[in-house]
Amino acid sequence: MRNIFILLLLSLTLFGANIDKFAQEMGYERDFSTALLKAKKAHKPLVMILGADYCPWCRKFENKTLQSTLIKPILDKDFVVLIVDKKYDIKTFPSKYRTQFTPKVFFIDARDENILFETAGYMKRKEFAKSLDKAQNLYRATQ
Repeated sequence: MRNIFILLLLSLTLFGANIDKFAQEMGYERDFSTALLKAKKAHKPLVMILGADYCPWCRKFENKTLQSTLIKPILDKDFVVLIVDKKYDIKTFPSKYRTQFTPKVFFIDARDENILFETAGYMKRKEFAKSLDKAQNLYRATQ
């Protein structure tokens, strides 16, 4: 029983390393304040992706959508991206972005931290590309 408990604890702590590795490979931020400052300086909207270690739809969104050759170049060019875990990172971002749904994507105007709009659930590449276009248009309209 003790070994099972130890294995369970180890498996729960592995996600932190996995999300860190994914963020590093993708060039995403992991700290809200750092990402917000970077978005302000770059005059770009902030995309905050809220996931959970137990969420298979989050993994699918990361692997199929975020890593796609359609989405990654758009994110790299036009946005600052932050990825957080709703459980492990909960104290690192403002409470107004907390939710029960994952994956959840907040498109944030970094100048005033207002939400331009948000999406919930897994999105395919083309659908998410439309959301990125919408976020860019909303951001430009507020300038």
